[in-house]
Amino acid sequence: MCPCTTMEPASRDTTDSDEQYGSFTTGGGDVVVYDTENPTAWLQSSYAVQVGCSSERKSA
Repeated sequence: MCPCTTMEPASRDTTDSDEQYGSFTTGGGDVVVYDTENPTAWLQSSYAVQVGCSSERKSA
């Protein structure tokens, strides 16, 4: 397991207008990630995790 992987909720909301994807935390603590260009494209989870350390990522 990567030492930088966490099981903690996302710590901040993202709403930058130049980003295609954003996220926010609901009042119940769930994290919602959405596509700013497609209002029907979103997902909701009870927690968020970092997807691997940059040192572990490999090109195909």
